[in-house]
Amino acid sequence: MIFAQANATWLQFLGFDSSSIPENAEVELNFTNLPQSWGVFVLIAVALGLVFLTVRTYRRENPACPMWAKHFISIFRILVFLILLVVYLDPSVSYTKSRSQRPVLAVLRDASDSMDIADNYADEAAAKSASMVLGKTADQVRADKPKRSEIVNRITDADEKAFLKALDAKGRLRVLDFSDRIVEVDLSTPEPGENEDSDEGGSADEASQLELPPLAPSGTGTDLARAIQEGLSEKLTSALVIFTDGQHNGASEMEQAAALAKRRGVPLFIVGVGDPTKPRNLSVLQIYADPQVWKSDPFELQAVLRAQGFEGEDVTVELVELKEEPGAEPGDPMQEVVISTQDITIPEEGDGQRRLIFSHIPEEPGMRSCTGRAKPVDGESNLEDNQPGAPLRIKVLDDNARILLISGSANWEYRALTRLFMRENMLNISCWLQTLDKGREQQGNTPISVLPSTKEALFEYDVIIMIDPDPAEFDAAWVELLGEFVREHSGGLLFMAGPLNTGKFVMNNGTDKVQELLPVSLGDVAAMQADALGATYETEWPLGVVASNVDRPIMRFFPDAAESLLQWKKMPGIFWSFPASKPKPASRVLIEHSNPNFTRDQIPRPLLVTGQYGSGRTTYIGFDGTWRWRIKGFDGEFFKRFWIQTTRYLVEGRALAGKRRGVIEPDRFRYQVGDRIRLSAQLREPNFDPFDKDEVKGEILIPGKEPEEITFTKIPNQPGKYEAAAVAASPGNHSVSVTLPGGDGETTIDADFTVMLPIRETQESWLDRPSLIELAKSTGGKYFEVDQVDALASAVPSRIRKYETQSEPMPLWDNRTVLIALASLLTLEWAFRKKFKLL
Repeated sequence: MIFAQANATWLQFLGFDSSSIPENAEVELNFTNLPQSWGVFVLIAVALGLVFLTVRTYRRENPACPMWAKHFISIFRILVFLILLVVYLDPSVSYTKSRSQRPVLAVLRDASDSMDIADNYADEAAAKSASMVLGKTADQVRADKPKRSEIVNRITDADEKAFLKALDAKGRLRVLDFSDRIVEVDLSTPEPGENEDSDEGGSADEASQLELPPLAPSGTGTDLARAIQEGLSEKLTSALVIFTDGQHNGASEMEQAAALAKRRGVPLFIVGVGDPTKPRNLSVLQIYADPQVWKSDPFELQAVLRAQGFEGEDVTVELVELKEEPGAEPGDPMQEVVISTQDITIPEEGDGQRRLIFSHIPEEPGMRSCTGRAKPVDGESNLEDNQPGAPLRIKVLDDNARILLISGSANWEYRALTRLFMRENMLNISCWLQTLDKGREQQGNTPISVLPSTKEALFEYDVIIMIDPDPAEFDAAWVELLGEFVREHSGGLLFMAGPLNTGKFVMNNGTDKVQELLPVSLGDVAAMQADALGATYETEWPLGVVASNVDRPIMRFFPDAAESLLQWKKMPGIFWSFPASKPKPASRVLIEHSNPNFTRDQIPRPLLVTGQYGSGRTTYIGFDGTWRWRIKGFDGEFFKRFWIQTTRYLVEGRALAGKRRGVIEPDRFRYQVGDRIRLSAQLREPNFDPFDKDEVKGEILIPGKEPEEITFTKIPNQPGKYEAAAVAASPGNHSVSVTLPGGDGETTIDADFTVMLPIRETQESWLDRPSLIELAKSTGGKYFEVDQVDALASAVPSRIRKYETQSEPMPLWDNRTVLIALASLLTLEWAFRKKFKLL
């Protein structure tokens, strides 16, 4: 078989359709019937016969036939012979198509907040590696403190993207940025299929087109295991190249991800970025205080300090108030005023976390912004977290809250609360003890001589507290007035049941309507009381605190919900409780009975419940004996805190301007970036009937950004109740507002909450070199320092596979051109002989 290289030009000349041959294919010319043995003699005989005929033509003497005609006749015969010879040889064309399969080479870049850290590079080896990448000395690197993301960007951009080009020669690049989520990066490369036929991947021109966007860390966590699993999702993945500091705080399991890579035969080539030395760092994780306080009334602010690398050393924490400068524009820096300072010694053992308590007395009403700040210390790795990402906003109320305390008897609860409230500067209390002898003065900061029973007298108060009231002094008109006070004028109501009078009060024809105001359903009180006659109250039952609601304002003893729950479990239990049946819809149960016998329809007996009646807040306490809580804590601190917080909670609905037609409540006051914010709203028409639209539009004001629209949707079967959700996207003080039409004009209802940067990314931020070395080794890969990326590119295996496809032979002679040529030559040869009489 004879092989010859063919090209499209002569193939087209022969009349062959070359469009069926792929571009860049290797073309071969084949002859099927090459003569062998006797066939050669036949060809020689035919050739000799052709020579004989030609010679005979030339010898014939014919004056009518010029010599040039004899030449043409000979040429025609030779061409016919050659064409027939070609047909006999059966020539054909075939081609070989070469195709290269390029595997996927995944590059994973850590885009979490920890990659935005500027390291001190106390580790000499890490400093030297970084200096090699940045083209500086190790001392310059320590002075400049480059961010980790800058080093990664320098590696991928250096020498006209030499590193990326070296990787691209080993496979098709796929780039993923990972943190708590994974984002595929749009890498500018040739379109798929452009270089799929090349032997060794993309050409130099194609590789020069690689454009990788710079790494911009913004993630709130690091899920390295999930990133590895996503990198392995492509079946053709041959290797993973990972840039990370090695700190994994995601939910995925690293062992499972490593085992999957090993099972797939995909090695991990890891570049460790950062300083492996544990940094010295001070950070104020959060600052907490009640969202509302009263003018001239001392209140506490608690700051949580985390100190790493300062064991046994003294540090200073300041409480700072932020004030706007006169005439300042939004976004301008605020004036900082140091309110208080504390010097503390970090313990030698423990996690270095301390809770600091500051006390402050506000002198002016209005909104205030406060923050806690650790004074910088030489050698700190990160000065940006010395204070929380967002200050704490506090509303200072001007007037003291007016409290009306009504008690059916001089029980221990009444005595303890009277002494507590009369000592509180924020409260102005008036007491009405129903069993007090005539002529004796009632207690209180503002003593009264008659029970308020007119709208003008009753509506002067912000909160009404009723402790086991005797129905003898009340009638239906007074209860109706109480309902209007709560429903339409945002008044607060606390009803505390007692064993002496409560049963009669809620069943009396004049006062039974009070049940409509309470956040619990009492059911058949007479039957329940009859059931309770045989009950004994000698057993102390622990408080059944609802753990999911322990972070509510009434229940919060500490900023940490778990710590508050632990303290509640230490509080004295209860002996007697009123037989309420269940909470009303949209109310919130904070404490329930722990006795399983006190359960109706699988619902434990509610003991402490908060709710909303109209525009006012209500609280139901179905047991007595909170005065016994005074034995816990210093000077009865938890008894005091519970009652003050409860009173403040009830006052808020009355004291906050613009809330009478509704209230918006976030499920928490502080969030971390990435948390889900759940908002509930109680909205009313100008006549205080429940708002009745399916949706209500609102706005969230985010620092430094345009307001974002948020939609509150109606909760089925709960008139006037709405809910909405959003994601905490950026740190700072946020405000959510809804504007309601009607009445004398639009009414705006708002609420504030704070979003702070996550702390999990900065708690353990050093380079975890040992873990990364072990991870790479377990998959058959290798660990590299940042200055060893050239060796990394060489270590990545080239798994490009070349495939060849052979086509079927395509005959060259079996076409119209050959037939026409043969017929034309024979016709011309015969015509010439006839014309010149050579037949």
